[in-house]
Amino acid sequence: MDAEELLRRYAAGERVFHKVDLSGANMSRTNLRDIDLSQASLKGASAIGLTLYRATLYQADISQANLSQANLMSANFGECEAVGANLSGAILRSVLLSGADLTGASLRGADMRDANLQRAILIQVYAVNANLQGANLTEVKLCEINLSKANLTDANLTQADLSHANLTQANLSWANLTEANLEKADLKGADLSGANLSCANLHQADLSGVSLKGANLRGANLHQASLRGTNLNEANLREAMMPDGTISE
Repeated sequence: MDAEELLRRYAAGERVFHKVDLSGANMSRTNLRDIDLSQASLKGASAIGLTLYRATLYQADISQANLSQANLMSANFGECEAVGANLSGAILRSVLLSGADLTGASLRGADMRDANLQRAILIQVYAVNANLQGANLTEVKLCEINLSKANLTDANLTQADLSHANLTQANLSWANLTEANLEKADLKGADLSGANLSCANLHQADLSGVSLKGANLRGANLHQASLRGTNLNEANLREAMMPDGTISE
């Protein structure tokens, strides 16, 4: 089935297209809301501005697809393959991406408020200016991700792996980073006020100019971290390992 036939059948009222192969298809500016493309392949497809509102793409393959500016709000992309996909400026609000592989994808400026990315893979993703407010990023692999100037207010990053991540000037106020791995992460100028960093690993992280006002750093590892110009007013540092290796009481 090619894209033209799918669009014809969709217009006739059909909604279920499991395992359909649309690799390399041109589907830009098309409205396919509520469609079921479970296990379908859109690999390398051109889908700029595509509407997949409330669509189901469970275990679909959208690797290398161009979905920039697409409306994917409330869609189900659980366990999908999205390696190298372009999702820049896409609306991914309340989307389900749990277990998905987005290695090397672009999420620049994407709206991902309240998205569920639990246990997803976002290694080396470019997500500058992305909005992840309230998102569920529990146990997500975010190694070497670029989240500079991203909004992660109230996000749940419990046990997330943010090692070597770029979080410069990111807003992480009131985020939950319990047991998160931030080893060698660059957090210069970030806002972590009110964040929960209990038992987090901040070994050799750069926290220069960061606001940690009222943050919970109990049991955190700050060994060899840079705290130059860091605001620690009202922060809880009990049992934390300080940059010089001493344990705070």
